[in-house]
Amino acid sequence: MHAVDDMTVFTRVVDRQGFSAAGRELRMSTAVISSRIANLERRLGTRLLNRTTRNAKPTEEGLIYYDHCIKALADIQQVEHDLAEMKRRPAGALRISVPIALGRTHIAPLMAEFLEKNPDIQIRLQATDRVVNILDEDVNVAIRKGVLPPSTDIMRRLAPDLRVLCAAPSYWQKFSKPLMPEDLKSHNCLLLRYPGSRRYSWQFIDKDSAATNLTVSGNMDSNSSDVLIDWATQGQGVIMKSFWDISNELESGALEPVLAEYWPRDLSLNILMPSRRKQPAKTRVFVDYLVGQFSNHPVAKKIEGYGLTMPSMAAK
Repeated sequence: MHAVDDMTVFTRVVDRQGFSAAGRELRMSTAVISSRIANLERRLGTRLLNRTTRNAKPTEEGLIYYDHCIKALADIQQVEHDLAEMKRRPAGALRISVPIALGRTHIAPLMAEFLEKNPDIQIRLQATDRVVNILDEDVNVAIRKGVLPPSTDIMRRLAPDLRVLCAAPSYWQKFSKPLMPEDLKSHNCLLLRYPGSRRYSWQFIDKDSAATNLTVSGNMDSNSSDVLIDWATQGQGVIMKSFWDISNELESGALEPVLAEYWPRDLSLNILMPSRRKQPAKTRVFVDYLVGQFSNHPVAKKIEGYGLTMPSMAAK
């Protein structure tokens, strides 16, 4: 019998506290169980069980061996599961949480092609600017921006990000452009708000490259980033948004950036997944697809090449 089978027999005897009960579970006679344990003890050169007519309990050495057996058998089971999973086509409902503007502009348009390649997957896309709890809400993949708090979730970097301060040209015609972040206290700042939101404070980088938070305010707020972008393009106020959310508006000139030298840098779009030893095939194939799509994305290239000066699009 293979050593793995010996470990299985031994752990069953310990778990069931006797040869007879272990034999019934493994469909083996008590004599065979006893013989296997005796051979195992002989091979290891130590007594593993103290036997009585009614039960069998592990010795000190037996307890140590039992712990190692449990770990080894679990590892073998995981390897077998992983190999079986590799052969299986990705399938099932894939629950994805994305910020509204990013999801509408850059994630949702990719889903048709992804499903053509993976027809057994069903997409459940949740577009919300609220930070969801991926465990409580049974989310497989969440796309997040900026600096994330410490977590046991698995994180994978998707692309660079940049937070841009801007408003419509019509707004800047009415109000003087700020020369430093503190000047925003006299401007109408459009804020993203939802339960638990901290977006009333905008972060900037000072002359010493240190992050500073500035409390801002305005007469309009919303729980939707799309609504804020619409208001900003209508000339209602100033927004601070991810470059990914407003790249089209910046390119067209509908929004005009300011204070570029103070924008936070080294930010990222990140993929979050629940912490587990092995992600389901549907999750792995989606994450790999998404990373591939964003690796050479035009918006990512613009962010990577962005210096401290205004982009050429701002001069239009």
